[in-house]
Amino acid sequence: MDRNGSRRAILIIDDDPLVGRMLVRSLTGFGWDLEYVQDPEAAAERIETQRFDLVITDFKMAKLDGMEMLERIKKAQPDCEAVIVSGYPSVEVVRRAFKLGAADFLQKPFSPKDELIPLLKFLLGGDDLEAPGEAMADADSEWPAGFVANSAAMRSLLVRLRKVGRSDATVLLQGESGSGKSEVASLLHAFGTRKSGPFVRVNCAAIPDNLIEAELFGHTKGAFTGADRSRQGVFQAADRGTLFLDEIGELPLSLQPKLLRALEQGEFNRIGDPQNPVRVNVRLIAASNRDLDDMVQRSRFRQDLYYRLNVVALTVPPLRDRREDLDELVDHFLAVAGAARDVLSEAAREALRAFEWPGNVRELRNALEHALIMAEDKPIQVGDLPDAVQHRPSVPTGGRDGATLEEIEIRSILEAMAASGYNQTHAAALLGVTRRVMGYRIKKYGLAAELEELRRLDDRRAVRAPSRGGSRRASPDRA
Repeated sequence: MDRNGSRRAILIIDDDPLVGRMLVRSLTGFGWDLEYVQDPEAAAERIETQRFDLVITDFKMAKLDGMEMLERIKKAQPDCEAVIVSGYPSVEVVRRAFKLGAADFLQKPFSPKDELIPLLKFLLGGDDLEAPGEAMADADSEWPAGFVANSAAMRSLLVRLRKVGRSDATVLLQGESGSGKSEVASLLHAFGTRKSGPFVRVNCAAIPDNLIEAELFGHTKGAFTGADRSRQGVFQAADRGTLFLDEIGELPLSLQPKLLRALEQGEFNRIGDPQNPVRVNVRLIAASNRDLDDMVQRSRFRQDLYYRLNVVALTVPPLRDRREDLDELVDHFLAVAGAARDVLSEAAREALRAFEWPGNVRELRNALEHALIMAEDKPIQVGDLPDAVQHRPSVPTGGRDGATLEEIEIRSILEAMAASGYNQTHAAALLGVTRRVMGYRIKKYGLAAELEELRRLDDRRAVRAPSRGGSRRASPDRA
């Protein structure tokens, strides 16, 4: 009921009667007047003649899609809230829905109990929300020094890192070679409760198969030829801290059961000592640029180990999906090499901006080192850049087709808040939603503290940064 005691009216539109009836059952008993209409055209006529407080509509329907329905809802009843549900949302669809005034966009399958009902309670008279800035970041959780995250792709990743870092969950980092998975793993450790403990990193691809077991789990004196003394492995060295296993797809199949035991039971045996297990408390982060799921299908990686590693999966975006970060990364790598940012000619900078960067951030760093050598203390011209950069100027268009609905929403919120100077009312206007709906989304994704950090960070950058078509952060980047 509203404050005047009237029951709130909800219209459900879905041309699949099984879904429609399921929603009616799920929403019954909360004091709402529910009406389900299967035919979208008939539903559009109902909207013209009957007042509703909220409409839930499917997006993909045969006669009338959800976007057309949303336009009709807002034209007939501007104050009516609208929630769209879809199994296959795209970035453009979600953004257009927000512009047209959708209160939220739920991706199928969703939980009515955990997602839809709390949303409806809020939209139809929920608790007040904190505005960003009212929920401050933890005193010891400063924005990571030297980490560039101007792009929506990186800001979205950082929001997840902040959440995941607070847990001890095993994390699987995925991403292309050179994208910065090692630096992201280090950041996860810094965000977590184990940050005072050791952070140990191991590249599984760099260790010969016959030595990797000893490297991971240690050995006793005389356990094998050349073992002239006992040695602890990296698991023991990372006790009460974080162990990062990079390129875990290179781990031999024969060793994977022992790694699984260490993860599940927190114990292992050193080589040469089968009677005395070593117990450890380690948070594991694994990374791979190979498709582990495909390796499982081809019996090249154990399925049970894959599931144990894949508790939380995070994807580090390639450089082509974080183009907004490129200029700042360039300036950082020049500074690391002891060069001023103006040593790079504008033509050379444009060539860097236009390149695809298949080798990602690592390739960018190497290209700048190459250019500095070839320029011989003179300003860097296009001809000083590597041949590949000179001769491949085109950049593929389009965004990340595989972005999840949550990533799309978070990205839109971060972009709008940054563009509006972190003014929630102005950001809501940019997205075409009410301030209340904007506040709901910020609370939904736990973004208040992150937005406050971003605001403070941008304030500092505005003071420190040199002007070049907008402010730039002065601190360097590691990813």
